[in-house]
Amino acid sequence: MLLASQGITTEIESRKAMQTLTAIAQESPARVPILNKCDAALVKEALKQHGALLIRAGATLEEFEHLSDQLITPMVHHSTSTSIERDVVNVDRTTSTVNKGMDYIPLHREGSYAPGCPDLLMLYCVRPADEGGETTLCDGVELLPALPAHIIEFVENAILRWQWSAGPERWMASLGVNSKEEAAATLKKLNSRLAPYEKLDASFDGDTLDGVFQTLCVIPTKWGGKRSFCNSLLIYHYREATPFYPKSKYVPSLGDGSPFPTHVLEEIAACAEQRTRKVYWEENQILIFDNSRYMHGRTGFTDTSRRILVRMGHVKGERP
Repeated sequence: MLLASQGITTEIESRKAMQTLTAIAQESPARVPILNKCDAALVKEALKQHGALLIRAGATLEEFEHLSDQLITPMVHHSTSTSIERDVVNVDRTTSTVNKGMDYIPLHREGSYAPGCPDLLMLYCVRPADEGGETTLCDGVELLPALPAHIIEFVENAILRWQWSAGPERWMASLGVNSKEEAAATLKKLNSRLAPYEKLDASFDGDTLDGVFQTLCVIPTKWGGKRSFCNSLLIYHYREATPFYPKSKYVPSLGDGSPFPTHVLEEIAACAEQRTRKVYWEENQILIFDNSRYMHGRTGFTDTSRRILVRMGHVKGERP
C-alpha cells in the first residue's frame, strides 16, 4: 500500500478535463500527486507543477507505452546493447527492464554523465517485490536550499567532469548508429545541441569511443528553470561495482580534474537521505518524473520475481 493520504488535494486544469490529484503525505514537505487515469495532457501539467507523478489506473503495458509515446520521443538506453545490465522487452528496444540485480541503488540522475540525457523517466510495475524494492525519489529543488550554506556555495559553482570509454556495442546502441562515420556525424549534432553549461570532447581510439563530458553540479530544471541538485555523484561514490554495474566505465571529477571532496559528498548524502521518500509499488502502476529535478534509486530486495520496466526520452515538442 502507498503511504496514507491526509486529504491534501490539488486541482489541475487541462483543455480536456479537470482531474483531482490526491497528494500522498510524505516525511518530506514535498508530495507526489496521484492521477487515476492515463491522460497525457493532465500528466504533463502535473509534471510541470510537481516534477513527479504516480498513476494508479490499472494500466496495461500497451497503455503505458501508448502514454509514453504521447509524451516523449523514447530513447534506446546504451546499457541495452547487451543483456548484462538490462533486458529489452519490445521490438524497437525503447522499453526495457530497470537495472538488473537486487542491490540498493543510490540516488542519481539518469544519464547525467553524457549529453542528451532524458527529460523524463517513466516506470511501469509488472510485479512488485514481496518486500523491499521500492523506487526512491529525492527532489533536487527541495534538497539544494536544505544543504548547509558552505555546501550550497560550493555546489552552485562546481563543474562536474565525466570521463568515459565505450566499446562498439555501447556507443552504437547509445547513438543509434552502425559505424564510426555515423557516430561522428551524430556526435557533431549532439555538440550543436548542448546547453550553454555543457561541453563534450569525444574521439575514437581504434573502435573505442573515449569522451569527456562537462556539466554543472546544480542544473536548471526543464520546466521553470529552478535550481536543482540533480546529478549522479551519489550513485558513483556509494554503489559498489557489480556484474550489473560497470562502475569503471564512468569516472567523475571536478572541472579541474580533482576529486569531488568526500566530506562535502557525505553532508549532501545525509541531507538527501532525510528528504528521500519511497514509492511502494503495486501492479500496473506508472511512475513518471522530471529527470532534471528528481534523482531516483531503489531499496534492496531478495524477491527475484520483481519486475519494473522503464521508458525514457525527450518531451515531444519541447526540444530542438
